[in-house]
Amino acid sequence: MSDPQALDPSVASWIEAVTDGTIVDVQQIPAGGRLGWFVDVRRPEGTEALFLQSGRGLGDGPSTFQGFEIEAEVYRALRPHGLPVPRVWGVDKALDVLLVDRIPGTVWFHPPATPEEQESVARDFIRHLATWHRIGAEALDLPSFGPVRSWREHQLDQLAKAEALMAAAVGDGRADPLVEQAMAWLRANVPDAEGPVVLVQGDTGPGNFLYEDGRVTGIIDWELAHLGDPMDDIAWLSWRATQHGFTHFPDRIREYEELSGIAVDEARVRYYRLNAFSRLGPWFGLPSMGRGAAARLDTGEAPEVNRAADGSALILSTLHRRMRLDATCDAMGLPKPGREVDEAPEPAHSGMYDRILEQLRSMVPRIEDRTAVNTTKAIARQLKYLRELDRNGELFAAQEREDIAELLGRRPESLESLDEGRAALVDATHEGKVAFEDYVAYHWRRLRRDDHLMRHASGALYERAWPDLR
Repeated sequence: MSDPQALDPSVASWIEAVTDGTIVDVQQIPAGGRLGWFVDVRRPEGTEALFLQSGRGLGDGPSTFQGFEIEAEVYRALRPHGLPVPRVWGVDKALDVLLVDRIPGTVWFHPPATPEEQESVARDFIRHLATWHRIGAEALDLPSFGPVRSWREHQLDQLAKAEALMAAAVGDGRADPLVEQAMAWLRANVPDAEGPVVLVQGDTGPGNFLYEDGRVTGIIDWELAHLGDPMDDIAWLSWRATQHGFTHFPDRIREYEELSGIAVDEARVRYYRLNAFSRLGPWFGLPSMGRGAAARLDTGEAPEVNRAADGSALILSTLHRRMRLDATCDAMGLPKPGREVDEAPEPAHSGMYDRILEQLRSMVPRIEDRTAVNTTKAIARQLKYLRELDRNGELFAAQEREDIAELLGRRPESLESLDEGRAALVDATHEGKVAFEDYVAYHWRRLRRDDHLMRHASGALYERAWPDLR
């Protein structure tokens, strides 16, 4: 619904001042973790179709994300080189807003309809990625990014920022051993290789570009942009491909190498896959380990943004846990188990779940309201999970209790609760009483069971994994 009065008056006045025009139409839209608006502005030359994005309210503390002034600088640096990024009309740090041209197209949260168009779009994105990597950081006007140094020096800067974020988040406490060990390993194993420094988008790939008619129309969201190793972006691209799909990944890697002249180094990609978790905060990709989350930093996501409306947060959290463990083991050379589980018999009333799910499926085509459709999908996903939890929840909890008790050297019944056992396991690992490798193995066994509970709700995501590079 269009409403020119939907914007804060100070923001509306700012838009009209920077465009020398009059707002004639406003429509709020989903825009990832931030709020966004389509804004039409009438000017003497005609009506401009613009996009306004509000920020995360980052403040002065450590953050994973860059402010809008950095994103605007990136857009202005890349446009002269023919990259499909929006034209910047204005950025205001005090108002925490960015105004750019509205780019036509669809975000790859909704993949192209046919395999042919999917491949066409994916190949076009690879062409653009290779282009800005081939240009190199030295040729881009990025004064806020500081001097261009070595891959190693830029990576050490990124680790320092991640460590500051972790310290601010945990306060007087300690991060999970998975996080502490990952940070220590990343610092001790910064790749020694050197080469041309590039602008790294971070979080690059499907979901952060728009497409239309088989080509990329706009590459957006440069909140994690920094200078460094091109393999950092390849790692992020494989992350996005895991979540959203991106055609046959080895083909895309081969195209990238041919177009960029840069050889993809698998060991460095594995390093930067684990590094990605350090950029996303000290709890990302971790399950609850028996203590509250009061110490967590605010992510900056606007409270009006509900990214869990369709139940996707439920299944993505499980995928992210598997991705973290995979990245940890691949980087550190630790073993990874299979996904087999021992489960309980099917309960007599399980057919009720199937009937309710079928009723929901029959409802969706008759619903016109998008919010209602997403809510129905969320209900269906939760029901699929609850059906599995009803069958296996108590059995899996007992199995986890046995795992924890064995590592702690106790009898299972001595644990007052799973939460108490999980917290004790964290402490024992910090104290060196439980080996890190055994702690990782515990997380794999727990994830294997949780993943099994989520397998029907997850659908295609259950089969997703970090893509092969070759």
